[in-house]
Amino acid sequence: MDLQAAAHYGPVIILIASEYSCSAIVVPTSGEPHHVRFPRITLTHLEKIKDDFATAIRHEPRKKLRVLLRTVWDEIMLPIVNVLAFTFVPLHAADPFRTKTDRSGPEACLEDIYICFYMPTLSALISQPGPGQGGVLPAVDSELELVHELVPSNVKSTNLSGDGATQAGALEALQQNTWVHLACHGKQDHEQPYNSRFVMRDKPLTLLDIMENNSPQAEFTFLLACHTAVGDEKTPDEVIHLAAGLQSSGFKSVIGTLWGVSDALAKYVVEAFYEKIFEDLEDGGIMDCTKAAWALNRATHAVKMKMPLEQRMVFIHIGV
Repeated sequence: MDLQAAAHYGPVIILIASEYSCSAIVVPTSGEPHHVRFPRITLTHLEKIKDDFATAIRHEPRKKLRVLLRTVWDEIMLPIVNVLAFTFVPLHAADPFRTKTDRSGPEACLEDIYICFYMPTLSALISQPGPGQGGVLPAVDSELELVHELVPSNVKSTNLSGDGATQAGALEALQQNTWVHLACHGKQDHEQPYNSRFVMRDKPLTLLDIMENNSPQAEFTFLLACHTAVGDEKTPDEVIHLAAGLQSSGFKSVIGTLWGVSDALAKYVVEAFYEKIFEDLEDGGIMDCTKAAWALNRATHAVKMKMPLEQRMVFIHIGV
C-alpha cells in the first residue's frame, strides 16, 4: 500500500539484478504490480554495460554512447514502457537512435515519454516529506550571477563565493535556505563514501557533515560539481553519494551529476533549467521544487544543439 501511494504521480520502477535473473517490478498508479523480465540481460552483461559506459566517457564517447544507450533502451527500458542496479548505468538517457519506418522523424526516446527521477532507497520514496582545494573554476562567478538574474526578484538569497565559501558558511547556508545552488569541486571517496566531499575554501564539506547538519527548511539543491551522484561500486544497492546524502538529510529534490561536467558547458543547462522552473512563477508566488525533474528534462532537450551527448546526460534528478 505504501508503494502504491508513492506511485500517485507516476509508476514506481524497482530494478532487480542478481546472479539468477535481471528484471523489474513496476508499481502502477492503480492496479496490480507488473513483473518485467529482461531475458537478454544477465548480471555479467550488466557489469559489462557499466564498464563500457565508463570507457566510452573517457575515450570514445559519441559513437559508443549511442550504441550503449540503444542497448539500454531496447533491453531494459522499452520492456518497462510497454507494460504500463542498475547503478552507474544512465537509464534516464536511454534512446533507440533510430528513424521511424515512415521517415517522419526519430523514434521517441525515454525522456520524450517520461520525466525520470531516481530515489536512493524505497524507504526514501515512501517517507518523502511534504512540500581551498582543487583547480580554479573560472566560470563559477558568472554562473552564480546568471542564477541570481534568473531567480524571481522577490526571493531573498545568500551568495557564498571566494573567501566566504567556507565549510561553516556552507553548513549555515544549508540550514537557513530553502533552495541551494552549489557550484564547486566534488570528490567521491569510494573507500569511505561518507567522506565524499565538496571542496570549500578552508576545509572539505563532507557527506557526513551534511547528514549531521540540521536543515529544517531544505527543499531543493542543484549540485553543479563532478561525481555528486555516483555511489560505491562495492555496495551499489546502498546508493551512498553526495546527492543522496543531501536528499536523505531533508532536501526533497536534488540534481546531481554522474561524471565530470564541463564548467563552461554546464551554464547552458543551468540557464535552461532555471528559466523553465521559474517561467510561470508570478511575483509573490511560491517556488515549487516538485517541478525540478520536469524542468531538467526540458532543459536537456533545449540544449541539444549546444552540448555533446555525454555532457547532457550527466545530469540526473533525485527525489520528488
